Amino acid sequence: MSDAYFSLVVWTTDTDMDQFKDMLESIDQQDYREFELYILDNNPSNELEVTIKEFFPDIVDKVHYRRLKKKNGGAYAYNIGIHFAEGSHLVFLGQHDRLGGNTLSSFNEKIQGLEGDAYIIYSDHDELVGLDRMNPHFKSDFNKELFLQTNYIGEFLCISKGLVRQIGEFNEKAKYSYIYEYILRAVFKNFEIAHVPSLLYHKRTSTKGMTKEERQEATYSAKEHLALALSYLRSNGIVCDGRIDQSLKKWHIDYDDTSFRRFGKDYMFLREDNVRLFTRNNVKKMYGYLCQPDVAVVGVRFLGKGFTYDNAGYIIGEDGTEYPAFHGQRIFRDTYEGLGSMPRDVAMVDGGCCMIDAKVYRMLHGFDKNLSGRDAMLDFCLRAKAKGYRTVVVPRVIARYKDKNNETTQESHDRLMEKHGDYIQQGDCFYNKNLPLGVENYVLPGASE
Repeated sequence: MSDAYFSLVVWTTDTDMDQFKDMLESIDQQDYREFELYILDNNPSNELEVTIKEFFPDIVDKVHYRRLKKKNGGAYAYNIGIHFAEGSHLVFLGQHDRLGGNTLSSFNEKIQGLEGDAYIIYSDHDELVGLDRMNPHFKSDFNKELFLQTNYIGEFLCISKGLVRQIGEFNEKAKYSYIYEYILRAVFKNFEIAHVPSLLYHKRTSTKGMTKEERQEATYSAKEHLALALSYLRSNGIVCDGRIDQSLKKWHIDYDDTSFRRFGKDYMFLREDNVRLFTRNNVKKMYGYLCQPDVAVVGVRFLGKGFTYDNAGYIIGEDGTEYPAFHGQRIFRDTYEGLGSMPRDVAMVDGGCCMIDAKVYRMLHGFDKNLSGRDAMLDFCLRAKAKGYRTVVVPRVIARYKDKNNETTQESHDRLMEKHGDYIQQGDCFYNKNLPLGVENYVLPGASE
């Protein structure tokens, strides 16, 4: 694939000039120079037009300024940018944020490894307060179940022109959630959502508390995001409802479980004798998630000694070792990004208590009898994933082992690696390589409890 030509699209309104210049400086410092810049301005003066010409005197033909006559919001502005952009890829960034110096080169490198011409790319990011960078957000590769509850991807995106040609422009009816809606549209049309696990973007933020007006806007935004998630699920035949979280940063999807029947033939509920469940209607709650047509396995959160996690799903090392996610962390403390308490896609769940779609089980001819312990579950989840199915962990269903013993043998592990070694050695796509891998995981390097 030939090198990308990027169109950087920035919508400006109520602009802080010092922070805007900081953003321009980060663009000028890119080590990859195949780009053009579009400034779409909703400010009352032409101060920005003068500023950008001063910043880029050597590439003035690649820097474009357009005054917007209408104040119709970000989606409208971005669509103007899409219409005029000449690049093969569009990059949308905030007027006060910064790019890393290698952002465009990293995107270009990622593009060379992608198939087709229709996709979205996102990256990790951290937060910028004054001159200080803090709070790195290390993300997983695309995680559908998590994305249905929170826009963990954020609003910094690279979108291929090929995708725009196939699914169109931003939805101007969405006031705050037009980025989220665009990603949802791509997801439910099965286009690729690719991830670069590097801090390529620095998002300007503030440590001040929200004003009354800002909280009202955040509430409206959360409700708008939730409505879109529910709309896309329902349009695909999934019965569900939801509510926003008091944090206003996420929302909760409740999948319909009214069709659940005890001893139903459409699912298999597996629970070892030494596992005790603590919550009510456990099997029904799991069944609700299994009703999604692309979910094959649903697992639960296991508690360890005291009020700690044993696991909320498993993370797979490049050698095939299965590490319990959040092991040893306190259940009453926030886990990294709040992930320990959020339903999400994982590489595998704990086979001590899980639910499996019966038709997928039959299609895959069940578990590999030559594998033991956790290897058997990992093998099944990987084979299901290869067929386009997901494995989901549901932390609100809680279990505990009386006496845990699901270790594997060396012979079993060797067979697992023989079957899936090439895939496993690429790393767990649901875990960020910048976070520590091992029994202690989902902890920022250098952080302590």
